[in-house]
Amino acid sequence: MDPIVESQLKALEAQLGELNDFLLEVSTDMVDGGFTEHPLYVAHQEQAKIGEMIVDRDEFGFPFSINATTIERFLELGILQKERLGAFLKAYGNPKSKCCVFLMIQPEPQFVFHSFKGGAAVGTSSAAAAQ
Repeated sequence: MDPIVESQLKALEAQLGELNDFLLEVSTDMVDGGFTEHPLYVAHQEQAKIGEMIVDRDEFGFPFSINATTIERFLELGILQKERLGAFLKAYGNPKSKCCVFLMIQPEPQFVFHSFKGGAAVGTSSAAAAQ
């Protein structure tokens, strides 16, 4: 794995650990509120246009800002292909015990699955694999 990508993944994992309770609450609110069955988060260092910013990296001193969005939006934008949805949902699992973060990094964005409470990503897959 590219050392830069690896360091960014480690930085994201640390940040997700610190934001664990907050992200669990946001996910629960999105599911229970009927917005989506599968919340998605976008971690970025620029101004991502997907979703609504819930964590501003400059304000909190984190490496990434985080936006909240939905799986439906990722399908609309073509980031996630309908043909791959079943495999993606299997990897995602239960949205009340795990979340999915789309890490916008070069050379290729990554999907990162984070288990709540455990504080560690349980797997990653490239955006190309989701298409």
